[in-house]
Amino acid sequence: MQKFQVLLRCIKLWARRRGLHCHLLGFFAGIHLAILAAYVCQKFPNATANGLFTMFFEIFAHWPWHIPVDLHGQQTNCTRSDGCLMPIVMPCSPPELCASNMTEGTFRKIREELMRGYVLTKDLGSHDFEWAWIFEPFPYSTTYEQFLCIALCAPTSEELHDWAGWVKSRFPYLILKLEDNGIECDPNSSQEVDHTVIKPNIVYHWGLIPQSDTLLDPISLKEDFMKYVINDVYGKVKCTDSELTLSLVGASELPKSMYNDSFYSRHLHQYGVAYQAAADCWSTIG
Repeated sequence: MQKFQVLLRCIKLWARRRGLHCHLLGFFAGIHLAILAAYVCQKFPNATANGLFTMFFEIFAHWPWHIPVDLHGQQTNCTRSDGCLMPIVMPCSPPELCASNMTEGTFRKIREELMRGYVLTKDLGSHDFEWAWIFEPFPYSTTYEQFLCIALCAPTSEELHDWAGWVKSRFPYLILKLEDNGIECDPNSSQEVDHTVIKPNIVYHWGLIPQSDTLLDPISLKEDFMKYVINDVYGKVKCTDSELTLSLVGASELPKSMYNDSFYSRHLHQYGVAYQAAADCWSTIG
């Protein structure tokens, strides 16, 4: 149980740092990561903590995702359903697939990050490896040239909290709408604040990955999205005094907090300013 807890803590930290831990945005939920961690522990009960973490990447970087990940240890009738890109079976009876908002774009990023982890950990003794590299924050500012800026504001902090929660519950529709228009996105769950705006506000920046020469029209996109946001009485009430703005910004226009200092992030644990979870992971597996 202790090794499972350590492994799960490390996997969650990796997922948060690499922008993969937000169910509403099409990435992992906690239940997904817990089952994947349990699967690795089940397969390698005598492995060390660092061995389990290494095997996590080796197994799932090469997993045939037409086959569900299943802890039951025997053939079940729970098969991949249409639209389920990363089927993971919940440990219940009868077996059911975990709910997922994953899209083609978020599925691609998850696979890329799993492969990155595998490449970094496959030959630990053959190069000067640091576990901190696994947890290095995803470099949004240098990976994408253009971002969709989603700004939410409301008269009070309490109203902003309600408004943001409602809009975020509609984000899966916005992601699919972008993909329908030929634009994949990497939805960053980090929240920023625009200090030039007087009202309480939250700003999100999603990296855009155009798949063709398609041009994104933020005005048209907002009109379509708002129809979905206010498609019932609750949404219309929330929208009365609150605002939502969509715009396109370049990487140079991102807030400073989205720029990563790779050297700094690789050596956080040496200076005692990393998250406690990171320190726990590194001290356990390092």
